[in-house]
Amino acid sequence: MGMSPAGFALGELSEVVRRCNPNFDAMRAISWQVEGLVVESWRHWLEELFQPLLLPHLSRVLDFATRQSMREIILLDLELDKSMKPWPRQRSVAAGQLLLQQSAPRGERLMARLREAIQAGSAVGHFATLYGVGCAAFSIPARTAILSYLLQELVAGAPKDARQVKLLEAAIAPVNEFLRISSNGLNEGLRFHG
Repeated sequence: MGMSPAGFALGELSEVVRRCNPNFDAMRAISWQVEGLVVESWRHWLEELFQPLLLPHLSRVLDFATRQSMREIILLDLELDKSMKPWPRQRSVAAGQLLLQQSAPRGERLMARLREAIQAGSAVGHFATLYGVGCAAFSIPARTAILSYLLQELVAGAPKDARQVKLLEAAIAPVNEFLRISSNGLNEGLRFHG
């Protein structure tokens, strides 16, 4: 499929989604739904929910999952639950339940332990948390994992909109800036983030 002008390969992101969320086609909106005009609704969601909550959450979950830090992942999941408004919270948990029904990669104990924590009521099971753990299980670079998460939000939230690539491109600058700042501006950090 080639690279977009913003520097991502849509085919690669679709492959990550296929690998980390094989039943994606069965999903409905995750935490974004179109309210009004698509472009303005997407921009509002990016500014109000994704950038302040979901982007740092995904980044931290990916980091802790690579370290097998279950306790921290559960705390992040609970923190996200408290921070979200009712509709996106409910949709995120419902999407997480759908993701949880899929089998984890063989030998992936972190997802199994997270599943047990959710069943015991000590974690909620938000989609972003589970997706981040799943991406870490496949060693997906952080930038790719985050962009593939955004692709799912777009396709599930506005499935028939022809501007999905343009909308995804609008989210790249904030993602890149967040990852640059998170890595303390070091080139080493950017290399890690894909």
